[in-house]
Amino acid sequence: MQITDMFLTNRNARPGTRITPRGLVIHWTANEGKGANAVANRNYFNKPSTVASAHYIVDDEQIIRCLPETEMGYHVGAKSYKPDALKKLSSYPNNCTIGIEMCVNSDGDFKVMYRRTVELAAEILKRYGWGVDRLWRHFDITGKNCPAYFVSDDFARRFTGLTAVQAWAKFKDDVLRLLAENPQKSSESVDICRVQLSLNTTGLLVSGVSYLHVREIAEAAGATVGWDPTTKKVTINGKEIAVRNQAGVSYAPARELATVLGLQVEWDGTTKTVKLSKGCVCK
Repeated sequence: MQITDMFLTNRNARPGTRITPRGLVIHWTANEGKGANAVANRNYFNKPSTVASAHYIVDDEQIIRCLPETEMGYHVGAKSYKPDALKKLSSYPNNCTIGIEMCVNSDGDFKVMYRRTVELAAEILKRYGWGVDRLWRHFDITGKNCPAYFVSDDFARRFTGLTAVQAWAKFKDDVLRLLAENPQKSSESVDICRVQLSLNTTGLLVSGVSYLHVREIAEAAGATVGWDPTTKKVTINGKEIAVRNQAGVSYAPARELATVLGLQVEWDGTTKTVKLSKGCVCK
């Protein structure tokens, strides 16, 4: 995937605040005029009078990167936020989300732009070890009609031929399809186990071995998770850990993950629950 860096220099749109991303937000530019492509929208963000920005802008010809993913953009600011966004993101979701703007210029090819956006979204989710549950519409966070073709039926039918609900579901399915590309074929039995580390989340039980969601557990334990898109390696506090990928999410064996995090691990076979706690590391 070719991405062109055209980083913003407008300090009103690029404050330089460091962030740790927790979700990916999909937008549309809402500008159907001719020439309102990725470069034009990037240049709009770069005007000194503009106090708005996103990390990526996609059109039918290219993907423009306006901000590093580790810097905050102004793409989901609002006076109030939906409860689910406040619960899963933060009280100010700009400080933990990556934003993608989808161009709808009339002289562009919507289908090509859509495909590029799906590819970019899948690539970002893979790098962070996220699933499509980390995908948000701007609407889901603030209630704004954005992207309109994933929120309003009139726009959805005009751009996609579907209802808004169907169009958004299809977008997530298209991203998931790329995340699950070349799945690992195995005769292993896969079940669900529970994990406890001051939070409850689901893991995988594969042929009797419990696997835990790497990023959720590591970040809950205060560790830093790294991902190398070139080697596809996952690290925790700089130490490489073996993982398996399930629908775009990285899982690691419970005991190996506990060892790296310096945690004690217990298994309750009756409830299929993994319990992690501070203490001696299990051997």
